[in-house]
Amino acid sequence: MLLRSTARRPAVTLAVGVLVMLALAAPLLGLKLTDMGRDTHPRAIPAMRSYDRLNAAFPELKSMHQVVVRADPGQAGEVRAALGDLAARAKTDARLAGTSDLRTSADGRVNLLELPVPHHVGTQAARGSLDALRDEHVPATVGRLRGAETAVTGDVARYADYPEHQRRKLPLIIGALLLVTFAMTVWAFRSVVLGLVGVVLNLLSAGASLGLLVLTFQRTWAEGLLGFTSTGSIGSRVPLLLFVILFGLSMDYQVFVISRIREAALRGVPARRAVLDGVGGSAGVVTSAAFVMVTVFASFVFLHIMEMKQMGFALAAAVLLDAVVIRIMILPALLLLLGERSWWPSRGPLRAREAAGDGTARPLANVG
Repeated sequence: MLLRSTARRPAVTLAVGVLVMLALAAPLLGLKLTDMGRDTHPRAIPAMRSYDRLNAAFPELKSMHQVVVRADPGQAGEVRAALGDLAARAKTDARLAGTSDLRTSADGRVNLLELPVPHHVGTQAARGSLDALRDEHVPATVGRLRGAETAVTGDVARYADYPEHQRRKLPLIIGALLLVTFAMTVWAFRSVVLGLVGVVLNLLSAGASLGLLVLTFQRTWAEGLLGFTSTGSIGSRVPLLLFVILFGLSMDYQVFVISRIREAALRGVPARRAVLDGVGGSAGVVTSAAFVMVTVFASFVFLHIMEMKQMGFALAAAVLLDAVVIRIMILPALLLLLGERSWWPSRGPLRAREAAGDGTARPLANVG
C-alpha cells in the first residue's frame, strides 16, 4: 500500500518522508552524553539500595579524585611536600571530603594522592570539584615542580573525560563510515548518484533514531512505560555503537534492494518499472529481516542496565524506520524522480534498455 502511494505521488512521498525523518532527528540538537555508571541502575535492585545506604553513611565513598605524579626518585621529598600542600588545600575546600591518602611506589618514582569526594560522579558538585582541582589546586602545588609529570584521574575524571573524548572522535568515525558507504556503493553499482543517496539515507536513519532516543530517554515522559529513571543524558557509547551497527545493516538492505532494481534495469526494463519491481520484489524479505532485528533489539529495553536499554531502543527504532520509511517511501520515491540519472555515470542500464528497444537484448537463459 505504501509503495503504491509512493508510485502515484513520488514527490509528495519524498517530501513527507524526509520531513518526518528530520522532525524525529530535531531533538538530537539537545544531545547530552555522559558515562553511565552505578548511579543510573534502578533502585528496585536490592544491591543498589544497599549501595545508597552505604553512601549515605559514608559520603566520602561516593567518588574519588586521584592525583598522580611521576618524577625522578631524587625529587621524592619535593613531590611529597607538594602533595602534602595539595592535601592541606583540599582539606579546606568544601567541595572535597577533607581527607586524603598518599601512596608512593616502591622505586619512589610515582606518588598517588587520593582525595575522596562527597558527591556522586554525575553531579555538578563533583564536576566542580574536578575543575577546582585541575585549575586551582594542582597548578598551585605539584604543577610547579620541574621535571615532574602530573595527571588527575579517578571516578569523576573518567565520567567527565570519556564523553568529551567521544564527542571529539565521533565525527571522525561517522566521516569514515560515510566514506566507506559511498565508496562501496559506487564500486558495487558504478554509480556516484547511488553512493550519495546511500550516504544521505544512512544519515537520515541514524539521525532520526538518535533524535527519538533523546526525546525518550533525556526526558521523563516514558519512564513508567519503559521502566527507567531518566538521567537527562545518553550513554556516551550509544551513538558510536548505533552508527557502526546501523550503517552495516542499512548497507545490507540497500545493496539487496538496489541489486534487484539493477537486475531489472540490465534486462532492459524501463527505469520506473525497474524501481517498482525491485522494491516490491524485495519488500517481503526486507520487512521480515527487519521484524527479526527489531524483536531482538527491543528485548534489550527490558534490561536494567541503562546503556543496554538505550542501545536496544535506538537500534529497534532505527531498523524500523530504515525498513519502512527509508526503503519503502524515501528510496523508491527518490529513484522514481531521478529515473535513468540514478545510474550516472554508468550507462549499462541505459544501453540495456536501448538494446531491448531494438530487439537485440540478450534473452534470459533457462536454468534447470
